[in-house]
Amino acid sequence: MTALLQLQLDHFLVFVLVLSRMSGLVITAPILGSRSIPLRIRGLLAVSLALLITPLFWSPPVADSLHLVTWAILIAQEILLGASLGLGIMILMMGLRVTGQLVSQMSALNLANVFDPSFNTNLSVFSQLLEVVTLMCFLLTGGHRQVMSALLETFRWMPPGEVRFSPGWATTFTEITTHSFVLGIRAAAPAIVALLMATLVLGLIARTLPQLNILAVGFSFNTVVLTGTLALSLSSIVWLFQGQVTSTLESVLETIRAPDGLIP
Repeated sequence: MTALLQLQLDHFLVFVLVLSRMSGLVITAPILGSRSIPLRIRGLLAVSLALLITPLFWSPPVADSLHLVTWAILIAQEILLGASLGLGIMILMMGLRVTGQLVSQMSALNLANVFDPSFNTNLSVFSQLLEVVTLMCFLLTGGHRQVMSALLETFRWMPPGEVRFSPGWATTFTEITTHSFVLGIRAAAPAIVALLMATLVLGLIARTLPQLNILAVGFSFNTVVLTGTLALSLSSIVWLFQGQVTSTLESVLETIRAPDGLIP
């Protein structure tokens, strides 16, 4: 009877560790981490996925199941590992938010900001447009499947209760942040060049026709130029984002696989 209870306790503790790693991903992953999704739905999804994954790892963790401090550390490590996958994608999304803010500021459309409940801040219209488009691209191209596959891959290299973080994690996320800003600048480059040309044209018109209300004309002209440029460059932005998503997940998995970088 005691052995049976110990076995059930070990299985429950494995489930808790798997649930912790899954919860970290659900909290930070695109779409799932949005505040527009009720917390109960996210919790139910994490529990359901954990129930599906746990039977694959019935072997009990190496830690002492009676030491609460040890288990608290293990749970925190599992949450951080799961959150790292979703956080990498969210950092890339921040780069596209920078793109929308840049082009909106140059076109004077940042006056029409809207409230974003996900981050409790005001966001430009074009930032929300780029975010919606990239999220749709993320789903249509199977980005959610890539994230889940990456999470399942982490269980192969770091079973529940055996998570180790290496110094390479800081380097990996520094590179991801750098790529995020580069992605934002590359995505905004066509619109910035088009707006600079539009500003030059408006300046020449203002010098030629000083009686023209160039301020009223400029808003409409910049809006048309910006909308047309984004419509033409949207496919390239989506292509850049999808490539960075794959690269980000591969970088995180390579950091996990590094055997010489693991530290207790």
